[in-house]
Amino acid sequence: MKRLGMVWTIVLALVAVGVFAGVGAFCRFEFASPQKTCTLCHEIRGSRDRWAKSPHKDVNCKSCHGGTLEALGDNVKRGVKHVMGADYAKLDSVFCLSEKQVEEICGRCAKCHQAEAAQWAASGHGKPASAFLQDEKHNAAWKPADNCMRCHGMFLEGDIEENVVRKDLASRRVIPCLACHRIHAEDTLQLYSRNERTSISAANLCMQKIATEDGKPVRRSPDAQNRLCVSCHAANAEGIAGSSDDRTPLGAQEGMSCTDCHKGHGRKADASRGRCPHPHVRDRRPGRVRRKASRGAA
Repeated sequence: MKRLGMVWTIVLALVAVGVFAGVGAFCRFEFASPQKTCTLCHEIRGSRDRWAKSPHKDVNCKSCHGGTLEALGDNVKRGVKHVMGADYAKLDSVFCLSEKQVEEICGRCAKCHQAEAAQWAASGHGKPASAFLQDEKHNAAWKPADNCMRCHGMFLEGDIEENVVRKDLASRRVIPCLACHRIHAEDTLQLYSRNERTSISAANLCMQKIATEDGKPVRRSPDAQNRLCVSCHAANAEGIAGSSDDRTPLGAQEGMSCTDCHKGHGRKADASRGRCPHPHVRDRRPGRVRRKASRGAA
């Protein structure tokens, strides 16, 4: 009996030690600064270094990624990979954010970037992914393909066949914040590539050559914002201006950047006020311009 009592005493002591150790570790990771917790792990050294140079370097990890319990699953996976001898250089692609995590982080972005979030929510980018991938009329005319998700569902899990029948797709935004922004980067303007599972700096993005129907090349703005926009708002395979999702400015607006007219996070062309290339039209009231155009047409 004494031996059995001693065994139970040892077991209870070990349990107590485990509980206290667990509570202590939880408190440390929950309340200590990231420099003393998250950023000590060499498995995330690349993310840590990029974060330290980014505009968000003063933002606590938990502000975007959530608390210790929310990160517990990923940390366990990292621990397993560590024991198995993971290639740390490839962990960025191994531990990509999940679809749910992307949605949660974008919700946290809105807490600081309220004006931008409001503009985004009112634009087509803030619409639910179901409005695009589950449009019955569109899907009847054009068979949905995995390539559709290159723009309309960059972070969605599963292939196109799974997503066109999903019941919860209305809760996912079609172009979330992380589609155009990389938080852990000095230059946050970056396009997420679903195929490569990484973000590419907007300044390094290629631009499709665009021409009119008669074959005349169209001049385009090479700035980074424009490169980002036209990566999704692209023309058809022949590069004909105005085809497919192309919105390339023509005529007097040829060569202008998207952001010359449009605010970065909204569809309205408020930024064009005072910058119209036609001063004789710009200085008139819209009603008078329309009436004059109507008489000319008559």
